[in-house]
Amino acid sequence: MKRIQFVSDPLVEQIIEGKKTASVAKVGEVEHDEDEYNSALVVGEYYAVYDSQFIHKCTIRIAAMELCRWNAIPERLWRGETNASAEEFKQDHLDYFHNPPEDFEFIAYYFELTEIVNSACVGYSNLT
Repeated sequence: MKRIQFVSDPLVEQIIEGKKTASVAKVGEVEHDEDEYNSALVVGEYYAVYDSQFIHKCTIRIAAMELCRWNAIPERLWRGETNASAEEFKQDHLDYFHNPPEDFEFIAYYFELTEIVNSACVGYSNLT
């Protein structure tokens, strides 16, 4: 199984809670493995999601990917990122994308939670 690690544990918790269903990557960084805990992104593949302590918390499946522009953030992306608007999404990602210009392009990827695997997530059960 492929692996993925998000930049903060609160993001992993949002996935487990069913709130976060999308994320972003820089163009050119989706087709290769970043390290042992961040595999290349492939539509249809399953990914073990790890927290900052390298504990497998859940499993997701990449459902779709699309090329996006900074000046036209799709609603399904900003909602999937748990933002209230495209402007809030932009504020949340200014540092990640290093203050991008309006014509900046990036990759959005959408996923579905398929399994919660860590018993420390009290109140949640496996979805598969």
